[in-house]
This record gives sequence, structure tokens and C-alpha cells, in this order.
Amino acid sequence: MGVTTCCDKVHSWFRDSKALLIIISLQFGSAGMYVITKDALNKGMSHYVFVVYRNIIATIVLGPFAFFLERKTRPKMTIRIFSEIMAVAFVRVIYHL
Repeated sequence: MGVTTCCDKVHSWFRDSKALLIIISLQFGSAGMYVITKDALNKGMSHYVFVVYRNIIATIVLGPFAFFLERKTRPKMTIRIFSEIMAVAFVRVIYHL
């Protein structure tokens, strides 16, 4: 009963270091986005067109995850929640390239 297998050790390591793995993958994603951005802008793409394309691709990629994985956990849309979302949207950080 006290014997742990290699698979159990790996599973426990992944469970304990989930936050670290998310942070590392976020850094790789950010670096990849920076490289793609620099390349596209150096080749002459408009800043505005690039932002539109980036937001469209992010919506297509992340939308299904948000819809299916958080379907049961979303609260009802109330005036308070809507106003908080709008406040965050208005004061968010804007990146200048």
C-alpha cells in the first residue's frame, strides 16, 4: 500500500507544480507573440490591422475553451457584473508597439 510508482510521482509533481508550468508556458507564448509581432511589423503590416487580426485569432482560439470549460461556472449577467467588466475594459493596460 505504501509503494508509489513512477507514474504516481510524475502525477503528483504535475499537480504540485501546475502554477509554475502555467507561468512558463505564458512566458513562451509571450515571447512567441513578440517575435511574430516584430516580424509582421518589420515587413510593413499596419499596427491597426495587426491588432484586429490578433484579436480575431485569440477569439477563435480561446472562445471555445471559455464556452465549454466554464459553462457551468459562469454567474448570471447582472448589472453589477456587466459594469465591472466594462470598468476593466476601459482602464486596461494598452500596449504601444
